[in-house]
Amino acid sequence: RTAVIAALVFFNYGYVVRNVGTMWCRLDPRAVEAARTLGASAWRAWRTVTLPSLLPAVASAAATVFLLCATAYGVVLVLGGTGAGTIETEIYQLTARYLDLRAAAVLSVVQLVVIAAALWVGERARRARQAHLALRTDVPATPLRAADAPALAVTALTICGLLVMPMAVLVIRSLRRAGHWTLANYTDLSTTGGDNALLVSVWEAAGNSLRVAVAATVIALAVGVAVCLVLSRNPRSRLLVRGVALFEAVFMLPLGVSAVTVGFGFLITLAPTGLTRSWWILPLAQAVVAVPLVVRTLLPGMRAIDPRQREVAATLGAGPGRVLAGVDGPHLLRAGGLAAGFALATSLGEFGATSFLARPQGPTLPVVVYRLVGSPGAQNQGMGLAAGVVLAVGAAALMLACERLQTRHQRRGRLILRAEVG
Repeated sequence: RTAVIAALVFFNYGYVVRNVGTMWCRLDPRAVEAARTLGASAWRAWRTVTLPSLLPAVASAAATVFLLCATAYGVVLVLGGTGAGTIETEIYQLTARYLDLRAAAVLSVVQLVVIAAALWVGERARRARQAHLALRTDVPATPLRAADAPALAVTALTICGLLVMPMAVLVIRSLRRAGHWTLANYTDLSTTGGDNALLVSVWEAAGNSLRVAVAATVIALAVGVAVCLVLSRNPRSRLLVRGVALFEAVFMLPLGVSAVTVGFGFLITLAPTGLTRSWWILPLAQAVVAVPLVVRTLLPGMRAIDPRQREVAATLGAGPGRVLAGVDGPHLLRAGGLAAGFALATSLGEFGATSFLARPQGPTLPVVVYRLVGSPGAQNQGMGLAAGVVLAVGAAALMLACERLQTRHQRRGRLILRAEVG
């Protein structure tokens, strides 16, 4: 269980940092400056001004991470063994090993009920903390100070102990076979058959994963942006308020329901129609898994926009499209790169739903990694480690690319703003 918990922290640490950090760097610093001018210490200004403004983002990230950890599948399957089974691994075992679809369906329904209750509690807590904030897209970065040393030390220890060390061990182990340093684990990635357990090469599986991830991300972003535009509005009618809350719960449900349940639902629903043999079944299933993450990434910033900004723009003659582009657009673009990165990384590494739906002749990279690691033989084990490094590097490269595009857009916006001011 300790290994499972450490791995879950490894996977979700970055999500919390980026989600809360994106909101933090957009807060108007003038409120803190005013508090300091009135005599508040740095700690008191942070506790009374910054922290209350960040609580909606913190609560959203905490709820998301809790649901992701509660429905973790791949980590528990690989690290948990027989002593740390969860409802997700039981659904997979009942379906894939024992073909007991009725018992698997019962467990899926139980999980739906529990997660629906958790989402309801989280929504009530969010409403209690929700507030409209003065957000900006041109806030300059704050220079580091001596007072930041404790936070830097904790961050460095966390990154080295839980993030860098596991990846370093993975890379080192991938360069060894039978007690010798070698690149054979990587050169064998292009081979199939023989002593390894693959029907297609690892590079073919990686290409298939990338195509599926891009298609799933496009679908997830299109759906997620549309959903956020609806959920970020504040209807005046009680009936519409309840309708919006129900609409949000429907789209948040896949976040709390494991990918195993999503894949199982796709399998039993679409198998009679033959659609499970279509290539598009994987992007659709992965988009279902990624949409809640996109919504959770974009929605806190959208809800924090003061609706009076839209009202003022409309009063000045701006049409709905102009209001959307001028008021909501900059905030969507600011968090859009982060949402795209999370969707790409999630889709690229998705294993739960894919393990049900991937065809033997078209597996994704996570399925190949699990197949290799679970097969006997030094060659299979070494190739599994090397394929894991390829998967990690690919996911990191996609996240960095999205982050770079987002940063470039932010810098361009600042240059345009300076030019207009000049």
